[in-house]
Amino acid sequence: MKLYATPTSHFARKVRLLLDHYAVEHEFIDLGNVAEFTEDKYAGNPLMVVPVLEDDGVSVLDSDHIAAYLVRKLDPSDRYNVLTTDVRTLNARAVLNGMMISETKLILGARTGLDTRNQPYFDKARAVFAKGFDWLEANLDLFSADSPTYLDFHLVCSLEHMDRYDLARPHQPGLKALMQTLTADGTIAKSAPPTPPVYA
Repeated sequence: MKLYATPTSHFARKVRLLLDHYAVEHEFIDLGNVAEFTEDKYAGNPLMVVPVLEDDGVSVLDSDHIAAYLVRKLDPSDRYNVLTTDVRTLNARAVLNGMMISETKLILGARTGLDTRNQPYFDKARAVFAKGFDWLEANLDLFSADSPTYLDFHLVCSLEHMDRYDLARPHQPGLKALMQTLTADGTIAKSAPPTPPVYA
Protein backbone atom coordinates (compact mmCIF):
# COMPACT_ATOMS: atom_id res chain seq x y z
CA MET A 1 0.00 0.00 0.00
CA LYS A 2 1.42 3.39 -1.04
CA LEU A 3 0.20 6.82 0.00
CA TYR A 4 1.28 9.72 -2.21
CA ALA A 5 1.05 12.92 -0.21
CA THR A 6 3.06 15.51 1.69
CA PRO A 7 3.82 15.56 5.43
CA THR A 8 1.98 18.89 5.82
CA SER A 9 -1.15 18.01 3.82
CA HIS A 10 -4.23 18.18 6.02
CA PHE A 11 -6.26 16.21 3.49
CA ALA A 12 -3.66 13.44 3.45
CA ARG A 13 -3.46 13.45 7.23
CA LYS A 14 -7.07 12.27 7.51
CA VAL A 15 -6.00 9.13 5.65
CA ARG A 16 -2.79 8.81 7.67
CA LEU A 17 -4.79 8.93 10.90
CA LEU A 18 -7.00 6.09 9.74
CA LEU A 19 -3.99 4.04 8.66
CA ASP A 20 -2.33 4.70 12.03
CA HIS A 21 -5.45 3.73 13.96
CA TYR A 22 -5.71 0.54 11.90
CA ALA A 23 -1.96 -0.06 12.39
CA VAL A 24 -1.55 -0.65 8.66
CA GLU A 25 1.97 -0.56 7.27
CA HIS A 26 2.23 1.55 4.15
CA GLU A 27 4.83 3.36 2.10
CA PHE A 28 4.60 7.15 2.37
CA ILE A 29 5.77 8.93 -0.78
CA ASP A 30 6.39 12.66 -0.30
CA LEU A 31 5.50 14.58 -3.45
CA GLY A 32 7.11 17.81 -2.25
CA ASN A 33 5.83 21.19 -3.42
CA VAL A 34 2.21 20.75 -4.52
CA ALA A 35 2.21 24.20 -6.09
CA GLU A 36 4.23 22.62 -8.89
CA PHE A 37 2.57 20.59 -11.56
CA THR A 38 3.85 18.05 -14.01
CA GLU A 39 1.88 15.29 -15.65
CA ASP A 40 3.57 12.48 -13.77
CA LYS A 41 3.93 14.05 -10.32
CA TYR A 42 0.58 13.12 -8.77
CA ALA A 43 0.46 9.34 -9.22
CA GLY A 44 -2.00 9.58 -12.08
CA ASN A 45 -4.42 11.99 -10.39
CA PRO A 46 -5.64 14.37 -13.14
CA LEU A 47 -6.65 16.93 -10.50
CA MET A 48 -2.97 17.18 -9.45
CA VAL A 49 -3.72 17.12 -5.72
CA VAL A 50 -2.92 14.81 -2.82
CA PRO A 51 -3.53 12.28 -1.43
CA VAL A 52 -3.56 9.31 -3.77
CA LEU A 53 -3.63 5.75 -2.45
CA GLU A 54 -2.31 2.81 -4.46
CA ASP A 55 -3.28 -0.64 -3.25
CA ASP A 56 -3.06 -3.94 -5.12
CA GLY A 57 -3.17 -2.23 -8.51
CA VAL A 58 -6.05 0.06 -7.52
CA SER A 59 -5.58 3.84 -7.49
CA VAL A 60 -7.92 5.74 -5.16
CA LEU A 61 -8.33 9.53 -5.32
CA ASP A 62 -9.67 12.02 -2.73
CA SER A 63 -9.18 11.71 1.03
CA ASP A 64 -12.79 10.88 1.92
CA HIS A 65 -13.04 8.36 -0.93
CA ILE A 66 -9.79 6.77 0.27
CA ALA A 67 -11.13 6.65 3.84
CA ALA A 68 -14.27 4.83 2.65
CA TYR A 69 -12.13 2.42 0.62
CA LEU A 70 -9.98 1.62 3.67
CA VAL A 71 -13.01 1.02 5.87
CA ARG A 72 -14.60 -1.34 3.37
CA LYS A 73 -11.34 -3.26 3.10
CA LEU A 74 -10.08 -3.19 6.69
CA ASP A 75 -12.96 -2.41 9.04
CA PRO A 76 -16.43 -3.60 7.98
CA SER A 77 -17.74 -2.63 11.44
CA ASP A 78 -16.74 0.98 10.64
CA ARG A 79 -15.58 1.74 14.19
CA TYR A 80 -14.60 5.33 13.25
CA ASN A 81 -17.95 6.15 11.63
CA VAL A 82 -16.52 6.90 8.20
CA LEU A 83 -19.52 5.61 6.25
CA THR A 84 -22.14 7.52 8.24
CA THR A 85 -25.18 8.95 6.51
CA ASP A 86 -26.08 11.25 9.40
CA VAL A 87 -26.83 14.66 7.88
CA ARG A 88 -25.36 16.75 10.71
CA THR A 89 -22.12 14.76 10.70
CA LEU A 90 -21.84 15.09 6.92
CA ASN A 91 -22.55 18.83 7.24
CA ALA A 92 -19.69 19.07 9.74
CA ARG A 93 -17.39 17.30 7.30
CA ALA A 94 -18.49 19.69 4.56
CA VAL A 95 -17.72 22.70 6.78
CA LEU A 96 -14.30 21.30 7.66
CA ASN A 97 -13.51 20.43 4.03
CA GLY A 98 -14.51 23.97 3.06
CA MET A 99 -12.21 25.42 5.70
CA MET A 100 -9.41 23.16 4.46
CA ILE A 101 -9.95 24.30 0.87
CA SER A 102 -9.79 27.92 2.04
CA GLU A 103 -6.51 27.16 3.80
CA THR A 104 -5.11 25.69 0.61
CA LYS A 105 -6.15 28.71 -1.46
CA LEU A 106 -4.29 31.06 0.85
CA ILE A 107 -1.17 28.93 1.22
CA LEU A 108 -0.76 28.09 -2.46
CA GLY A 109 -1.65 31.63 -3.49
CA ALA A 110 1.14 33.00 -1.33
CA ARG A 111 3.54 30.23 -2.33
CA THR A 112 3.11 31.04 -6.01
CA GLY A 113 3.88 34.71 -5.42
CA LEU A 114 0.42 36.25 -5.16
CA ASP A 115 -0.30 38.98 -2.62
CA THR A 116 -3.30 37.53 -0.78
CA ARG A 117 -3.95 40.65 1.31
CA ASN A 118 -6.90 42.94 0.52
CA GLN A 119 -8.10 40.73 -2.31
CA PRO A 120 -11.81 39.79 -2.19
CA TYR A 121 -11.18 36.19 -3.27
CA PHE A 122 -8.69 35.61 -0.47
CA ASP A 123 -10.56 37.79 2.04
CA LYS A 124 -13.54 35.49 1.60
CA ALA A 125 -11.30 32.49 2.26
CA ARG A 126 -10.17 34.06 5.55
CA ALA A 127 -13.76 34.90 6.52
CA VAL A 128 -14.61 31.19 6.25
CA PHE A 129 -12.38 30.48 9.27
CA ALA A 130 -14.28 32.69 11.72
CA LYS A 131 -17.68 31.50 10.49
CA GLY A 132 -16.49 27.91 10.53
CA PHE A 133 -15.22 28.17 14.12
CA ASP A 134 -18.59 29.56 15.26
CA TRP A 135 -20.47 26.79 13.46
CA LEU A 136 -18.25 24.08 14.92
CA GLU A 137 -18.65 25.48 18.45
CA ALA A 138 -22.44 25.47 18.02
CA ASN A 139 -22.30 21.83 16.90
CA LEU A 140 -19.72 20.58 19.39
CA ASP A 141 -21.96 17.69 20.44
CA LEU A 142 -21.04 15.94 17.17
CA PHE A 143 -17.45 15.46 18.36
CA SER A 144 -15.98 13.10 20.94
CA ALA A 145 -12.66 13.57 22.72
CA ASP A 146 -13.08 10.25 24.55
CA SER A 147 -13.76 8.04 21.52
CA PRO A 148 -12.52 9.92 18.45
CA THR A 149 -14.10 9.16 15.11
CA TYR A 150 -13.23 10.17 11.57
CA LEU A 151 -14.99 13.49 12.18
CA ASP A 152 -12.64 14.20 15.09
CA PHE A 153 -9.66 13.28 12.89
CA HIS A 154 -11.03 15.71 10.32
CA LEU A 155 -11.24 18.50 12.91
CA VAL A 156 -7.68 17.95 14.12
CA CYS A 157 -6.31 17.91 10.58
CA SER A 158 -7.92 21.23 9.70
CA LEU A 159 -7.27 23.19 12.88
CA GLU A 160 -3.70 21.99 13.49
CA HIS A 161 -2.82 22.74 9.87
CA MET A 162 -4.35 26.21 10.20
CA ASP A 163 -2.38 26.80 13.38
CA ARG A 164 0.89 25.52 11.89
CA TYR A 165 0.59 27.92 8.95
CA ASP A 166 -0.45 30.76 11.28
CA LEU A 167 -3.72 31.31 9.41
CA ALA A 168 -6.21 31.38 12.30
CA ARG A 169 -6.90 29.93 15.73
CA PRO A 170 -10.27 29.39 17.40
CA HIS A 171 -11.12 31.45 20.48
CA GLN A 172 -14.24 29.40 21.26
CA PRO A 173 -13.70 27.64 24.63
CA GLY A 174 -15.34 24.34 23.76
CA LEU A 175 -13.45 24.00 20.51
CA LYS A 176 -10.14 24.87 22.17
CA ALA A 177 -10.69 22.33 24.95
CA LEU A 178 -11.66 19.62 22.47
CA MET A 179 -8.55 20.26 20.39
CA GLN A 180 -6.29 20.13 23.45
CA THR A 181 -7.63 16.70 24.36
CA LEU A 182 -7.52 15.30 20.83
CA THR A 183 -4.01 16.50 20.03
CA ALA A 184 -2.70 14.98 23.27
CA ASP A 185 -3.70 11.51 22.05
CA GLY A 186 -0.54 9.59 21.10
CA THR A 187 -1.85 8.07 17.87
CA ILE A 188 -3.19 11.43 16.72
CA ALA A 189 -0.03 13.29 17.74
CA LYS A 190 2.10 10.85 15.72
CA SER A 191 1.08 12.50 12.43
CA ALA A 192 1.15 16.13 13.62
CA PRO A 193 2.26 18.37 10.76
CA PRO A 194 5.90 19.47 10.81
CA THR A 195 7.00 23.06 10.46
CA PRO A 196 5.87 24.03 6.97
CA PRO A 197 8.65 23.79 4.40
CA VAL A 198 9.88 26.86 2.55
CA TYR A 199 9.99 26.43 -1.20
CA ALA A 200 12.18 28.56 -3.44
